[in-house]
Amino acid sequence: MTAIAWSWKWPDVDYSLAVSQSVADVLDQYRQRSWRTERGGQLFVDLTNPYGLIMSLATPPHESDRAGWTWLELNSERCQHEVEFANAQGLRLVGYWHTHPQTVPAISPTDIASFSRFAARYAEELPHPIAVIVGLSPQPNGIKAWLFRDGACREASLDS
Repeated sequence: MTAIAWSWKWPDVDYSLAVSQSVADVLDQYRQRSWRTERGGQLFVDLTNPYGLIMSLATPPHESDRAGWTWLELNSERCQHEVEFANAQGLRLVGYWHTHPQTVPAISPTDIASFSRFAARYAEELPHPIAVIVGLSPQPNGIKAWLFRDGACREASLDS
């Protein structure tokens, strides 16, 4: 069985999304400390896990990504390779993650625009993408998730 770090739930959505400990470890490892540039990667779920919907893979940052203190562009070629690799393992892309230089991350208008473009680009394959933002705090509110659905951006809460 996969070790679970926490689960998220969204208003008006009938399921929760468990986050594996391995994904939590990747997100924690790359927090944006000491005025470093943003970092990020892609997020994948295992749709066949008998224990429920589990985010089981977060890809790490890549040297070919372009970034600044408040912006990030993932390298599209590396992203395509990661999707192909994950799909071969039965995993499916659900969104991407990135860091913020905030203690508790908040989704910005720039993030909403970026994730909206991402949602439009992958509308057929990924109708409801998830955005995860990693802040500086190691507390539960230091990593947050948003679901893009029906033209709205909905923040997740921890599933108790």
